[in-house]
Amino acid sequence: MDVTALSAAFDTHGRIQISGFLTDDTARALGRDLSLSGDWKLTFNRGTTVLDYDQAAYAQLDEDARRAIAHDIVDGGRRGFQFCYDTIRETEAIAPDAPLRRFNRFMNSPDMLALVRQVTGFDTIERLDGHASRYGPGQFLTTHDDHIAGKGRRAAYVMNLSGQWHPDWGGLLQFFDARGNVVRAFTPAFNTLAVFAVPQAHSVSWVTPLAANPRLAITGWMLEER
Repeated sequence: MDVTALSAAFDTHGRIQISGFLTDDTARALGRDLSLSGDWKLTFNRGTTVLDYDQAAYAQLDEDARRAIAHDIVDGGRRGFQFCYDTIRETEAIAPDAPLRRFNRFMNSPDMLALVRQVTGFDTIERLDGHASRYGPGQFLTTHDDHIAGKGRRAAYVMNLSGQWHPDWGGLLQFFDARGNVVRAFTPAFNTLAVFAVPQAHSVSWVTPLAANPRLAITGWMLEER
């Protein structure tokens, strides 16, 4: 890993994508363990309210309720900020040795924090958080910039774990200029880490029916204490 080159690229563009961030064996094992987890929940928003459905709760909904959710998600995306994907969050409900917890411990190790500060140039970063994300066909995250006052978000990251991905499948991490033009897009290639400064307009494009497997990742923010 050429830290000097990565730091220069981040300073110039405010975003980088690092190939081979983990060993391939580690990335495959992490992706496999996440895929097999029973902790996944469907998450989406209705305006500023975030709603989660675990697998059992969603299975109990009748067809009318599911259609209403799908309608609200599409309508919300037309009107403003909207997301819909599957997630695992680091809460007390997941096991101490759960794959998400293991990865978050690794990302908060002294060596990793030192690397993050060096690459981004943000010396005030104190910790990283992270949640797992899984996007299947029809799921997406509309344009936003990640800034929330008081959260201390200096940068965001996405650790991509899908074993194979083609850009025609969607799920691209897209960055926009002030006119709404896409100025850069990262394909979620296996074992790549995307890092970008906050605030910055971006989205995850709609995953198409062509996708042969879900877009699997761990994503979060690099935080300074407030």
